[in-house]
Amino acid sequence: MNQIVSGTSFPAIKGMQAKTEYYIVMCPLKRLSKIFTLDEGQLPVDQRAQRLINEERIPDITNYILDSRDNYVFSALTACIDGVIEFISVGESKHEQKIGTLVIDEDAEIYITDGQHRNAAILEALKADPTLADETISVVFFTNKSLEERQRIFKDLNLYPVKTDSSLSITYDDKPDAILSKTIIFRSEQFTKLVHMEKSNLGPRSKKLISHSAVNKASKYLLGTITKSNYESLIPVAYEFWHEVLKNMPAWQLVCDDKASGGELRDESIHAHAVTFHALGLLGFYLLKNETKWQNKLKGLQNINWSRNNPDWTGRCVINNSMTNNRKAAELTCIQIKTKLNIPLTEKEVSVEKTFTEERNGY
Repeated sequence: MNQIVSGTSFPAIKGMQAKTEYYIVMCPLKRLSKIFTLDEGQLPVDQRAQRLINEERIPDITNYILDSRDNYVFSALTACIDGVIEFISVGESKHEQKIGTLVIDEDAEIYITDGQHRNAAILEALKADPTLADETISVVFFTNKSLEERQRIFKDLNLYPVKTDSSLSITYDDKPDAILSKTIIFRSEQFTKLVHMEKSNLGPRSKKLISHSAVNKASKYLLGTITKSNYESLIPVAYEFWHEVLKNMPAWQLVCDDKASGGELRDESIHAHAVTFHALGLLGFYLLKNETKWQNKLKGLQNINWSRNNPDWTGRCVINNSMTNNRKAAELTCIQIKTKLNIPLTEKEVSVEKTFTEERNGY
């Protein structure tokens, strides 16, 4: 091993993978800008081992750090060192030989192989909150890798990523809206039966009626802004509303009683789809603001024809015989529900309905 005269050092653990040594270090966040100095984004694709950085991703990650200052979590960055290194172990025993100090020559080039967006976001977060400076992130260093080997490492690290389902993410989240929606579900034996807490896309064989992500978004439509200061007071409001809806949805009650499955209802009706839950959330927002006896208005839900074949839903949430789930579809579905319940439309809804009718009739 070459003796390094001047360089950067880290406490490190040495490991072995596929007959190749690698090193895990704890790097203070304030040192990241001094370590990763080579921007591969300036190179042609065949001369780099990294994707172009997506600037739009950085603010979201930065805000995550700042908003979760006391409980943010990051996995390790991965980097490759092109240059001289020295590993100085703490002793001669088998374990001691794997623990020590990694010294990187000051002339070495260090390439981020995985985690460039995390790194960029951390640097932005440091500008906003300098107290992050001495906190650390683990970095896995590989050494003496050719461009082709670094490209393969990047490819292999990104070969089998599976994005966490949005329903499961919300179930495990501690944001106020997530706490609210899962509290409503877990406190109710009926909604525990109806709602899938882990999957957002429910198949035809799923017994569950709807996903947690759908209930969560619908509850945000229902309540408006949900914050740390108000979510506890909003829980009983949302709980009462969704149970009043349930009382007036006989088909949902069949699922609760194990007399029907969510898959059967999704195949036949629109009310077992996220877009209708969202529409009901929009409906509830209006009722809670404008009707003192809003519970009575919901009784009319029992008389609505929710069949997917009902032309009332065509072009609203059913397009080309398939369900559509977006904000516009939820608004158009809500308008139709309000019309069926003899609930007045807002000025905005009148305008939306007029545009929809004109487009449908080809004006």
